[in-house]
Order: sequence, then structure tokens, then C-alpha cells
Amino acid sequence: MDTDTDFIRPEFLNILFFQQKNLIIFPYVDIKHLRSLELFTVGHNPIDLEATVVFNIMKFLKYEQENSYSQSRSFYFITNVDKDKIKEIMQMDNVRCVVNTKEQDISNLANGSKFIFYNKKKKKFLNYDDSTDLEVEKLLISEYSESEEILKDKIQQIKTTASIVYAKICKNDYNLGNVLKDYSEKHCEKILKFVSAYYDIRVPDISKINLNAQLSLNDFSNEYDLIISSNKNIAKEFIQLLHEYRSQNVNSSNLKVEQMYDPNKLYNYLRNHHWDNGISEDFIQEWILMENIKYKLKPEDVHDFESLLSKLNISIPEVYEKLIQLAYKEKTPFEFELSSPNPLESNNINKYFDKSKNYKESILKKLQNIDDLIDKL
Repeated sequence: MDTDTDFIRPEFLNILFFQQKNLIIFPYVDIKHLRSLELFTVGHNPIDLEATVVFNIMKFLKYEQENSYSQSRSFYFITNVDKDKIKEIMQMDNVRCVVNTKEQDISNLANGSKFIFYNKKKKKFLNYDDSTDLEVEKLLISEYSESEEILKDKIQQIKTTASIVYAKICKNDYNLGNVLKDYSEKHCEKILKFVSAYYDIRVPDISKINLNAQLSLNDFSNEYDLIISSNKNIAKEFIQLLHEYRSQNVNSSNLKVEQMYDPNKLYNYLRNHHWDNGISEDFIQEWILMENIKYKLKPEDVHDFESLLSKLNISIPEVYEKLIQLAYKEKTPFEFELSSPNPLESNNINKYFDKSKNYKESILKKLQNIDDLIDKL
């Protein structure tokens, strides 16, 4: 039984979008299921054509091609055509379509590569290269198949990027680094193939295109090493939170495989693309809570944290205040100050402690205790 998701597959994304080819599907498929392929027709205006309703479908197609003034290209979903009409459609130039027929076997028509034949009953392509690299398509499908609207948006984003690439190539400008900086090399290859197929132009091999913007990204490995070597528990929480941030805030299709699993490379990616001005305050606020590893900061940890943030040139008053509050859960500020060897720099104490209600209350309590002791003497 057909379903709406039968055609949300990497092969169809590759055929209809990246390669800009056509599909002939047999035998009959209900149009409502067939229309799920609209996801892959970004850059076109989808039009339904029912052969039993349109009197002369070939005449209609030719007229539309010759007289269309729409800025959007047409993509036809043609249903209920017989074998002879399929032959005619296959002879047309520049037509974009998905053709569905009730014919049980039209395998002998599957020649060339402009029209890819798919036997829905056997779930088998007849003239499609099975060795085609579908890594990018699989990644897109796996990430966004649960939300077709988001998947369509991601494909539209690729189409928009391709349009910018096309405009630059038309000006003989092959410095595409800034345009493609958010994509992996495999994504870049796919985008260039799309540009070639959609705009019908010759695009140079990716090795001949200047992607220097990707190569000239800043290296923040020294920062990463500093964080990892600062304190074992602080570093452990940082790495776990780093991957959590990636899963919630980063489009993994923009990451290389090593950036998915190597925290150093992931940190470099985030610093270049998400945290241009330093680690975000929201991330640091989560970090100091240590919720992933369920660890309570000790006074010496607070000192390590404050020292680390200082070395990273991070100065956020709310963060320092929170660190102090976390450290004082087990000790009063007065005891902390006496027992801890320089837990925080004195200038930071003056700057941030005087804002702490707990600290003031503790001092007042100590003074009251001293006053009570004097009265008893």
C-alpha cells in the first residue's frame, strides 16, 4: 500500500533536485502520494496534468513551454498517460516532470539518463546508477524527514546558495569561500552539480574553485587546550555540554564527520561560525551548573573557573556572581574567605561580592555574633 513517505528517499532527492532529471513511475500511484515529490522541485512551480482531462496533453505542454512568461519554471505531475504519450514526452526538450502511468511494463523505454524509470511495485530503478554517492541526500533526509516543511526549507536554502554561486560564476568570480563556508566539501560538490544542471552552465571542478574562506578560518585549539587542562570536572562538563549544544543548535549537514565527534574540531567550528565574539553567555551559564556530570563546585573549582574565564577574556558579572553562589552552598562567604587560599582575585571579590545579598547577610550575622560575645564579657 502506498504512503506519503514512499518517495521521501535520497534517490529521489538526488534525481529530481541535485541532478535535475525526470522520473517515470509505473504502475499506477495515487496522485496524493506522488505529490510528496514536490519537496524536491524547489525552484519550480508544480502543476498537475491529468491525461484524461487535458484533451491534447502534448499540445498543451508545447504551448506552455513556448508561451510561458512566468519567472518560475513549471514542473509537471503527469498522470494516466499511455505508452505512446510517454514516448512523445521523452522527446521533448527542457521539460521537467514526473510521469505516472497505469502501464504494467514499460521497461523497454528505459534508455538514456534524462528520464529515470522507477518500478513502484518492485521498488526498483531501471536506469539509475546504484553507485551514486548519496551521503549528502541521506543526511538531509534522516535529519528532516519528520518535518517535511523543514526539509523543504533546507533544500530552498541550498537553492538560494546555488543562485549566489551562479551569479558569481557568470561574472567569472570563482572566489566562493564566503558563499560556501557553512557547507562541507561534499555539500559544495553537490551544490556545484545543481548549479550546472539547473542553470545549464559549465561549472569548473571543485578543485579549481577558490574555497580559501574555509581554509582561512581561525584556529582556536589553544583555547580548547586551555579549557581541557584547567580542571578535570570543568573540562568533562564542557565536552558533554559542547556535544549537547551541537545536537540542539547546529545543522549537522554543515559539519564534517570529524567535527561531529572530535570536541576540539567541534569547538573550532563553533568559535568560527557560532561564537565569533567568544563562548556565548547562555552556554557558560549552563556550564557552571555542571548538570551533565552532576557535580557540585567546590571553592577550589570556583577559583579554577574564575581563572579560566579570565584567561579566555570572558568578563560577565552575572556568571561570577552565580559561581560565588554555587560555591557558598556548603560554606558561608566568611568561612570561604578564611579557609580558601585566594579563591578569587581580590578585585573580583570587591567587584562582585558587594552585590551578593548572601554575603552581606553573612557579614552582618558575624558582626552580630561578635557583638553578642562582647556583651557577655
